[in-house]
This record gives sequence, C-alpha cells and structure tokens, in this order.
Amino acid sequence: MTHRTLKTRYRLLARRYGLQIKRIIPYDSLYKRNAAYRAITDRGDFLIKPFCRSRVLGQRTARQQIERISSHIRTLQKAGYPHLPKWLTTSSGRYWTFYQGKPYYMTEWIKGRELQNDAQDYDNLGKALAGLHNVCQNTRLPMARFTLKEVGILKRRDALFRRQLVRFNRRLGRWFRKHGAECIVLADEAWRIMEAPKVQRLLQKEHEPPALIHGDVTVPNVIIRPDGLFLIDWDRVRRGSIYLEIARTLLNTALFEPLYMEAMLRGYEQFKPLLPEERLLISAFFRLPGEAWLSANRIAFGRSRYVNHVLKKTWGRRLSAVGWMDRWARATTAPDVSGRDTLKGAEINEEGEPTAI
Repeated sequence: MTHRTLKTRYRLLARRYGLQIKRIIPYDSLYKRNAAYRAITDRGDFLIKPFCRSRVLGQRTARQQIERISSHIRTLQKAGYPHLPKWLTTSSGRYWTFYQGKPYYMTEWIKGRELQNDAQDYDNLGKALAGLHNVCQNTRLPMARFTLKEVGILKRRDALFRRQLVRFNRRLGRWFRKHGAECIVLADEAWRIMEAPKVQRLLQKEHEPPALIHGDVTVPNVIIRPDGLFLIDWDRVRRGSIYLEIARTLLNTALFEPLYMEAMLRGYEQFKPLLPEERLLISAFFRLPGEAWLSANRIAFGRSRYVNHVLKKTWGRRLSAVGWMDRWARATTAPDVSGRDTLKGAEINEEGEPTAI
C-alpha cells in the first residue's frame, strides 16, 4: 500500500471520530509490521489500530470480537479504571468503525517511558493488574470455569511436547536432551499442585464472579507517564483466568529476577490479597515450561531449526525463579529476594505444596 493510499484511508477513518489528520506514522509490534499508527491531528496525537481477529477470543467473527471488546472497555471506563487509555467514539457513539470490511479503533496516544528495572515500576504494575482483576462485569450468561479450561489446553500442549521430545534427532534435540527431563519434572509438579483438594475447590468456584483480564501484559504494552502507569493494546481483553495472567505477567516482564517479582506481587496484594491456594495455583502456572513447548513445536513443524535463544539464555535464572515462587507460595510474608538458590527439583506433598530439597 502506497503512503498516499494509506494516508487517504486513515484520513477518512479519522473524520468519523471528528478529527483531521496532519501526519500518519506507522509503528511495528513484536509480531507484526505496521501494527498500529500514530495519527497527528488538529486535536493532538492519537493511535489508530486495525483490529485483527484473534483465536484466543473464540470462534466469533471480527465484528463480534470487537463488539465484545468494546463492551469490556465500556465497563472499565464506567468503573473509572485509571490505567486504560481513553477510547474515542465515532459520531454514532461506537468505539470502532469499519473500512472495507475491516474494523478499526482509535485511542489517545500514550507517550511515556517503558517499564524499567526498578522495583517501584513493578509495584505499580502489580497494583494496575489487581485493579483490573477487581472489575467484574454483571452478566446473566453462564460463566465457564476459565482456569480449568486453560489447564486442559496446557495439558494438551505438554502431551504434544512429550511426543515431540521422543522424535527429535541428535542435531535438533541437543538442548532438549540436556533439559527435556527438567521440563517434564516442572510440568509434573505443576499438575500435582493443581490436583490438590484446596486448589481444586478454588477452580470449581472461580466463575463466581467473572473477572476481566488484559490478555497480553508484556514490556512493550506497559507505558509509564508522570501521571501513572498505562496498559496499552487491549485487543485481547476478556473474562478469563486471573491466576494465569499473573503468572504470565511475571514471566513476560520480571526477567526472572526475584526483586521485581516480589515487588509486582506485593503491589498486587495491596489491592487484591491472595489466598494460600491462589498463591499455589499461580506458582504452578509459573513453573510450566511454556517457552520450551513453543520452541519444540516450531522445530517439529519446520518453522525453526533452533531453540529460542532467550529460553537458552535464561533457563538457569528461570529455575531459580521457580524456587523463589515456591517459597512465596508457602510464605505468609515475602521470602528472601536474593535468588541464590537454584531449583534442582522439588517434592510435592499430598496437599500439592512444593517442599524444598
């Protein structure tokens, strides 16, 4: 698409929001080129983004998905959630608009710095996440047990990984021959934690009430301004498992550093204290070797010849972080954040709790 055609498209879209574009600047995401656009207009800077249908939002059409997302955004704005960019509405009052069969939306442009290696940043991130998880939608629809559904998906990925592990040849399977057994031990321990009676009781009652999750809290999606921390890219907002989101946020942002992990969890619990069984469930999700599963899958299907370099570089720190999470899950106060102890393995007692070796 030529720059002139691109500018014409976004000029027409901006008019539906009552804006006139002076300049349009494309921005890439981690996964896609030109994933979003910065629109410099007569009323300031805004983000214009084409919405792409996502499998994580189910089998709905793109229109149905953007309508559902708009409903969640409206709920957050009515609740006064402060970490959400302002979404613009068209003249018809909708958050989104169609152009040539594709949905688009506009929000304010959030200008600030990225998440830094600073405990206060992670404390604020934990508070922002807890505030989101405290916003519940009133609905008459029967709610699924979101975490149980996610556990089923993760168990299938683990089973696929174990089959792939057997088939890897010597050249492709070097890293997996060295660390594959550790991956299996970590997964087995996670499943045993989840099977503990008190964790099972938690999972069975999770759907009352349903909570909203962001769905993609990563370093690029956290922006900090002098007036506070903002989460951007809400394309995957939905009702879902807060426990899996906490674990994934730690994995995606905290660099396996206990200092930052402790700060994020401390900030979270200032707004939303966690029960002992909730801590156990989060620690179980954290120990699952999802990056190893993904690398194995890409290699098995010919999409890569190599293990993800981040996985290789951080594996030792990851095992240390798993050990720290085990201690956090058992503790009534935060454990030591030195991170000196590397997990060599763990025993899971009959209550599903990890015990140190």
